[in-house]
Amino acid sequence: MVGIISYGASLPALRLPATAYKEAWGACGARGMVQKAFCAYDEDAVTLGIDAARSALGRLGKNQPAIDALFFGVTAPPFDEKPSAATIATALFDYKNIRVTEISGSPQAGMQAITSAIEYCQSDKGRFALAVAADAPIAPPDASFEHALGAAGAAFVIGPNGPVAEFLGCFSVTHETFGSRFRRRGEEMVSDLELRTRDNLLSIEELGKLTAISDVPKRMALGVDAGLRRSVGRLLGNSEAIVDKIWTEIGDAAAAAGPCALVATLDNMRANQTVLAVGVGAGATAVAFRAGGGLSANRRKGKKFSELIECGRVVNYIDYLKHKRLLSARTGGKG
Repeated sequence: MVGIISYGASLPALRLPATAYKEAWGACGARGMVQKAFCAYDEDAVTLGIDAARSALGRLGKNQPAIDALFFGVTAPPFDEKPSAATIATALFDYKNIRVTEISGSPQAGMQAITSAIEYCQSDKGRFALAVAADAPIAPPDASFEHALGAAGAAFVIGPNGPVAEFLGCFSVTHETFGSRFRRRGEEMVSDLELRTRDNLLSIEELGKLTAISDVPKRMALGVDAGLRRSVGRLLGNSEAIVDKIWTEIGDAAAAAGPCALVATLDNMRANQTVLAVGVGAGATAVAFRAGGGLSANRRKGKKFSELIECGRVVNYIDYLKHKRLLSARTGGKG
């Protein structure tokens, strides 16, 4: 049996209210969003990942185990060729005998990092892994889908027994997406043809058809927009499901969305309650956990996700563009 030994999260310090888009563009393309978290000029997916990992490891104190492998899920790493996972490992540990794997390509990457860490620990009993998911995607400021793009990080120490949450099973579906959320090689910004496809909805619907999850947990963690969130319970077979609402406060955290939603959900669970965490993008990856007796003690040793949200500093739209390097005389506004 394996599961979560400890967990933690991180959010950048800055917040942009949805009203800023209404004032600047006449409307906000992220319906239902109150505000979003975003990176300052000196933050990125790697710094968020390091902070989240330090939170998860710090909760263990002197009982922190040696980490044998680190899995990092991200869609917008700072480098095309340079392993961000290695940077995170170097910042966290003073030993080199650690395996690192970086997973990218879709917002599923964060949940795939968690499942990879679990499978690693299952294949070699007694080992410990660190699953980190962090992201900070950017897009052209005149694109309506840019309005939702936020930033966040989450981390989970995976190992034997899983006193915080026991792993129950994982399920995946995969399909091609057409025109929605892509980034060509060499490009920094995400593109989207805004065709209003039902890709994510269909992915969750396909998950619901799997007989393996016929007994769906009442709690679900996805980090998705308000429109999709309203349909999740019905599509997954539990119309009374309690689904997280973090998207309304931090925006679309891409690869970190599902993992951060899992953190926020664990913050409000009791022992023996179950949760289904889902990452969506070019399909979907779902992971089921049962809260353990060690959850409460681990939770008390760090900040809750809701507290991280409240810590943010609100800025105006011009400052937002400056931090995103979208207003720069030297680069002609290209960052």
